[in-house]
Amino acid sequence: MCEGYFRKLCKSAGRDDIIVGSAGIFACDGAGSSEQSVAVMKEHGIDLSGFTSSMLTAELLEAADLIVTMTTAHRLHVGSILPASLKKTHLLMEFSSHGKGRNVNDPFGGDKEMYSACFEEMKEALDNLFLDLDKLLKKP
Repeated sequence: MCEGYFRKLCKSAGRDDIIVGSAGIFACDGAGSSEQSVAVMKEHGIDLSGFTSSMLTAELLEAADLIVTMTTAHRLHVGSILPASLKKTHLLMEFSSHGKGRNVNDPFGGDKEMYSACFEEMKEALDNLFLDLDKLLKKP
């Protein structure tokens, strides 16, 4: 959901210089989005039906200019894979006006309402992240 929404933010702003990707710690390469996440994002004009998951790797971490995690456990896992990547890693909720430093609740296995609540929880943080992106990447 984060990748799809952030891609939409970039596209709407004409930011074709930003490459957005996501990877999971426990993800299987090539798995599709859950039915619930597809339904929730469709309500926001985002099509996740063709999305496939990727496993987090050292190569992905090294290539990234910015890494955003959903939880502190994810951040620690990033550091266990590639310690140097921690300096460019942030918790998503650091960008929220409420709950800074808080973990995002994973809706995995929940109903559509849980996925919707999760997206609403993340949306403001993603909007703020987008607004702070150039500053975070130190671009003029």
